[in-house]
Amino acid sequence: MIKSESFVRVEVERGVAVVTLDRPPVNSVDLVTYDQLRRVFHAVNDDPDVRVVVFTGAGKVFCGGNDVNDFVDLDFHGSTEYLAHVRLCFNAIYDCKVPVVGAINGSAVGTGIVLASLCDFRIASRNAKFALPEIDVGVLGGAGHVARLATKGMTRLMAYTGRRFTAEEAKGFGVVDIVVDADQVMTEAMKYANEIADKSPVAIRLSKEGLNRLESMNLKEGYEYECTLTAAVRRTPEAAEGARAFLEKRQPAYAASR
Repeated sequence: MIKSESFVRVEVERGVAVVTLDRPPVNSVDLVTYDQLRRVFHAVNDDPDVRVVVFTGAGKVFCGGNDVNDFVDLDFHGSTEYLAHVRLCFNAIYDCKVPVVGAINGSAVGTGIVLASLCDFRIASRNAKFALPEIDVGVLGGAGHVARLATKGMTRLMAYTGRRFTAEEAKGFGVVDIVVDADQVMTEAMKYANEIADKSPVAIRLSKEGLNRLESMNLKEGYEYECTLTAAVRRTPEAAEGARAFLEKRQPAYAASR
């Protein structure tokens, strides 16, 4: 069972884990919160009943960035240790063994835009704003994660200026995938999450593993690797059941079905 933390709430129902960042007033992230997020996403990996995660923020803000109070007295040696915790948190989300749907219910700035970029895809409120404002508070970071999604030029523009962009603008340069009204963010995210959760659990986890690794491979290497994953799927009873269900025009009955 995945336990909620003081700043990270978790609810699991029918294969969908809703992970909510909840640190009022704007869900800013401090060292404790980074560690809590890491623990929660590691716990997701160990729970065979979880097939997909919906990651969101409490209230009207997804994540207002890093708690700047942590930076005031942070020296070189302290920052090295601090950032090690940050990296472990980010890696835990990116490496999560099941898909992570970002339900970006409000502004995602600094750490917030990084947390959003670590999700497999993002559904954002029309009211959300996106920015890399680190340049204004004496730190750097996050641009590499954003650059996975946005163009190189736009990533640099964001990093150099700290300028905020609307959800529609962010969709235009690849940071956001779907934009909906504020009251529809969770509805839309849960719609996709439930669709994913109905797929073969084994195939979904292998697909997530493959898509992550493909990002660092060229085309030929990537397809060769995908072929090994196909062979791995074919060893499972879910693969045969999926094919039979398709031919028989019915819903597949996977093991531990929802």
